Amino acid sequence: MRPLRILHVEDNKEDLILFGRACDAARLPTVFHPVHDGLQAVAYLKGEGEFHNRHQHPFPDLIILDLNLPGMHGFHFLKWLKDESGMSLPVLVFTVSGSAEDKEKALAAGAAGYFIKPKEFETLVRLAESFRQFGADGHAKDGHKNDEVT
Repeated sequence: MRPLRILHVEDNKEDLILFGRACDAARLPTVFHPVHDGLQAVAYLKGEGEFHNRHQHPFPDLIILDLNLPGMHGFHFLKWLKDESGMSLPVLVFTVSGSAEDKEKALAAGAAGYFIKPKEFETLVRLAESFRQFGADGHAKDGHKNDEVT
C-alpha cells in the first residue's frame, strides 16, 4: 500500500513538523506536501506554477487545513474547493478555534471533519491514527467517500 498523500495547508512550521512526527509515531505511512496558505493550496491542486510537476507534487488523497491563514483564509479555500474546483477531496480542518460557529461553518462548507489542535502530543498521535480510515485514494477503506469524520 502506498503512503497517504496529504496536502497540509498550514502557515506554522512548528505545527507542520509536530503533525508529521505524530503520523510517524502512529506508524501511519504518509507523504506530506506542505503549503502555507489557501492560494498556494489552489495552485497546488490546479498544478500551476511551482506545482506543475505532478511527479514532484502528486494529487493528494487528503487535505489538512488550518483556518487562520495569510492570503486566502481557510473558509475561502473551502468555498473554492466546494463551489469552483470540481474536485471531491476530503478536507480535515485542524485549527485552534474551538468555536461551535466555526465548526458548523466549516462542515457546511464541505469539510469532512473539524479538529481542535491538541496540546498533548499523545492526543495528536491518536488523531493521526484515525486517518487510517482514509485509503490512499481519499476513499474510506470500504470504498466509499468519507462524508464526515468527527
